[in-house]
Amino acid sequence: MNFKSLFASIVIFVLSVGPAVGQQTMFRLLEEIESIPPGKDQIGDWGIGGNLVVVDKTTKIDGENKAKVGALVEAIVVMKGNKAFALQLKPQATMANDVFDGPYIFWKDAQTAEVLTIENGKLRRQLYENIKEPKTINVAGLPVAERSIVLDPVKPKTPKSAWATPSRMMAISDLEGNYSNALQFLQNNKVLDGEGHWNWGDGHLVLVGDLVDRGPKVTETMWMMRRLEREAEMAGGKVHYILGNHEAMVMGGDLRYIHPRYHFISQRLGKRYNELFSETSDIGRWWRSKNGVETVGELLFVHGGYSPRLDEAKLTMDELNKRIRAGLPPNRPSGATAVTNPVLHQHGPFWYRGYFDEHALNWGGKATKTQLAAILDRHNTKHVVVGHTVVDQVGPIDRSCQVIGIDTKWKNSSMCEGLLMENGKLFRVTMSADKKELLLLEKSQ
Repeated sequence: MNFKSLFASIVIFVLSVGPAVGQQTMFRLLEEIESIPPGKDQIGDWGIGGNLVVVDKTTKIDGENKAKVGALVEAIVVMKGNKAFALQLKPQATMANDVFDGPYIFWKDAQTAEVLTIENGKLRRQLYENIKEPKTINVAGLPVAERSIVLDPVKPKTPKSAWATPSRMMAISDLEGNYSNALQFLQNNKVLDGEGHWNWGDGHLVLVGDLVDRGPKVTETMWMMRRLEREAEMAGGKVHYILGNHEAMVMGGDLRYIHPRYHFISQRLGKRYNELFSETSDIGRWWRSKNGVETVGELLFVHGGYSPRLDEAKLTMDELNKRIRAGLPPNRPSGATAVTNPVLHQHGPFWYRGYFDEHALNWGGKATKTQLAAILDRHNTKHVVVGHTVVDQVGPIDRSCQVIGIDTKWKNSSMCEGLLMENGKLFRVTMSADKKELLLLEKSQ
């Protein structure tokens, strides 16, 4: 690794420090400590990830874990001229040689898969050829429930945009790589059994985008949902994975929000993080088969929101999803409206926040009840269910009850919540499986 190439791929933010100095580029990374200066104050040049990083009296060193050679360190680094200075160091308990991640599967052709993993901090590469039927491989470093990975040569099929009301349904969003909390929540609420397998028969699980970024277990989360999709299908149920803005960002190389450990992993794999989700990767082609908006019974699911500007085109769900898939990276649509460029436009379904009072001004004002009613009527639904914008708890965002927000903070186990539908009623459910019915006004009121 070198900092010059790092700038091109993982710059987190740019700090202006005044006209006399110009701009300094700061970034956060997680890398291996290769050398530490002698002395108790540890001031001097540290070897971090193949580079020298200056530590001086202004550097803040987190004392929770003692820095040692071979361990990982999370660093906030600023470049001054050709030198890298550490603003903050947070030594980790994890040794670089203990790191596991993957698998990352790439289809070389219709029957050949290359499987990359990081095992004990080192790259392992395996090639599987002549795959004509789904083939199961074992990846021991994953959590027990995820260790059986299916290599399926058949590309994922595009799902329907509209679904009838299932026997029961759970909707969650914005998991952001918090695998353990997601697993525990689904187990506590009996969607999964005690071993983490599908337990809901013909029930439906709806994932309303942003399963990636920020958290440290994105890979595990992806393979769990990939597995649950198969298990649900076999039981007569369904997992709906509706894309969010962060899936689109990762596909497009906007890596501002990935957890620092994935910079370390990317360096070990020799690939930019977005390349791990390319069109030839297993997860990447799975993402690119998905919808950006779906209806399930009387609920319209969309990650950010369905804006009035988008609705002006009167697109069907199938037409809108077709445009969304056509606009996913590496495709770069040149359209200047939410209709012609739904993936990137502010009023597109991944980014819209005009339902919320605190954000409405930036989206040209809050969507009116009449505008929302028109959207709901046209798609034969009663409520829009959105993630993207954090809410204190799952439920309607205002007294109109037209919009239900479900983005809670999955990093905090006590705040994990979902939207449950059963017996024709909607409920807010918590990590502890507490259930409270949502009393919603009919759309006509």
